[in-house]
Amino acid sequence: MKAFNNIKVWIIIALIVVLAGAVFISVMGLNQTPDYKAAYEVSVSVDQNVNDSGKTAKTAAEQYFNEKGYKYSGYATQEAEDGTLYIFKFEKAGDISESELQEKLDAAVGSGVKATAAYKAISVTSDINIGITVLACALGLVAAFVIALFIIKLSGALVTVINAVLTALIYVSVVAIARVPAMTDMVLCGAIGVILALIMTFVIVCRYKESLASDDKNDIVSIAENGAKASACRLGFIVCLGVIAAIAFAASGSIYLIFTGLKILIAAVSAYLVSIVATPALFSALKNAKFKK
Repeated sequence: MKAFNNIKVWIIIALIVVLAGAVFISVMGLNQTPDYKAAYEVSVSVDQNVNDSGKTAKTAAEQYFNEKGYKYSGYATQEAEDGTLYIFKFEKAGDISESELQEKLDAAVGSGVKATAAYKAISVTSDINIGITVLACALGLVAAFVIALFIIKLSGALVTVINAVLTALIYVSVVAIARVPAMTDMVLCGAIGVILALIMTFVIVCRYKESLASDDKNDIVSIAENGAKASACRLGFIVCLGVIAAIAFAASGSIYLIFTGLKILIAAVSAYLVSIVATPALFSALKNAKFKK
C-alpha cells in the first residue's frame, strides 16, 4: 500500500491503462460481436439430432439467405440431446419469408424431424441499453455526490465520484485491451462496476471521517492508509462475488454467459482496486491541499 501513498504513482498507473485502452479503441475499436450491433435475427431449430439434422437445417437456411442476397453477420449455436438451435444475426432487415424458409427446412431435414424457423427484429443496444444505462449512471453520480457532500463533506464526495468515473474508464480500457467481446451486457456490467466503486469508496471515506474525529488531523496520510487497509478485507467479499458469478456463468456452457461473467469480474476487480488503492491517495491529496490553504 505504501507504494501508492504518492498520488503521482497512482495517476501514472491509471493513465497508462486508460491511454492504452484509448489507443486500442482508436485503432481497433471494441471487439463488437454481432450480438452487440445486430438488429434482426433468424432462429432455426430441429427437435432431433439425428443424421446431422442440425447441420442440414443450417445449410438449408444459409442457401435460402444466399438466394435472397441476405448476408448474416454471425450466428450462435445451442445444442442439446433433443435438438439444435442456430441463431443468425443480421444488421438490417431483409426480404425473408418465414413460410418460404420453413418449406426449405422441411424439404431438407425430411420426415420424422421437426424443423422450425422464426424471423424477428431485436432491440438495438446503442438505442436502448447504452443511452438509458449511461443516463442512469450519470444521475446516480450526481445523487451520490450530493449525498456524500452532506455526510462526508467535499473531499470525500469528490473522491467518491472520481473513483466511480475512474472505474468506468479502467473497465472499458481493460475490456478493449483484452479484446473481450462487447456484447449487449457490456454497459450493464460497467454500471455494476460504477455502483460498486461508489459503495466501496463511500464505506472507506466514512471510516476516514470517524478516524479524523478522534485522531491527529495533521496525520492524514497515516489515517487514509490505515483506513484503506482495514477496509480491504471487509470489501474483498465483493470481488469474491464477482469470481463466483464468473464461475457460475462459465459453468452454464454458454459462450455469451462466459463473457458476461468475465466482464462482471473485470468490473468488480476494477472497482475494488480503485477504491482500495486510489482512495487514500486522492483523499490525502485533497485534505492536505485544504489544510495548506
